[in-house]
Amino acid sequence: MGSLTKYVSNDRPEFAVFIDDDKVCYVYLLMEDKIIGDIWLYNSAPTPSEPEWHKKKNIPFLNPAAFFKENLEPFDASSPVEVNRDFDEETVANIFVASRSIAKLLIGSSPGWSSLVAKDGPLAQKMEGF
Repeated sequence: MGSLTKYVSNDRPEFAVFIDDDKVCYVYLLMEDKIIGDIWLYNSAPTPSEPEWHKKKNIPFLNPAAFFKENLEPFDASSPVEVNRDFDEETVANIFVASRSIAKLLIGSSPGWSSLVAKDGPLAQKMEGF
């Protein structure tokens, strides 16, 4: 399993965002190292035409082409990724790439919301306004 990075909140260190990139990139919202939210970001491996989430052996699941409108280039150490957190009303993690909002996670959001998907699915929900 590949790993990109873990972003820990200075204000609330019990919360972190972990970006995992292998055949597919997912973002996980963590509380005391327990996953409390997740979302698909992009496929690194070739995109399937049919969903693969019907077989557990395929975990982590690639998002099929019908569910997204854009697939990002895989991140690397120089990718301009930013994670912003808002703890006012709900614990929220907003993920930005090159100042562009691409994902949002709340406690219990599984999946979270993405500006990269065309329709709601089991890996990501469509973020309205994008």
